[in-house]
Amino acid sequence: MKSIYYMTWGFGVFFLLIENLRRGVSYFSVNATTMIEDYLMGVVFIAAAFMYQRDRELGTKLIIAAWAYAVGGMFVPFAAHLEAFLRGETVRADHVHTDVNSIILKGVVWLICIVVFSLAIKKRKALEQA
Repeated sequence: MKSIYYMTWGFGVFFLLIENLRRGVSYFSVNATTMIEDYLMGVVFIAAAFMYQRDRELGTKLIIAAWAYAVGGMFVPFAAHLEAFLRGETVRADHVHTDVNSIILKGVVWLICIVVFSLAIKKRKALEQA
């Protein structure tokens, strides 16, 4: 189950970089919560993957927790943006409801998080012994 381990590293880097690439560091002055949320998810993923290298049993639990955190953390951005699109109203000026590509990206990321979280739970024993 090394794929879950590598996905954990990958998503850690993804969450740390995506906000900078998408919005830039200056976005902190607009909405620090969004930036901190993604940075924190990245740190949680990387910390879990790093711990997995040191201690398989504890690392496996932290990997499962990191993916659970990401499932919860990605739900609101995806659902709120989708709801704004369906209502035809921009709730926040920095999240225009007509930006369908963002909705799709958030939905895909959320779906990947759900799938990997489910696999990590199902394959917990194999992950601990990898």
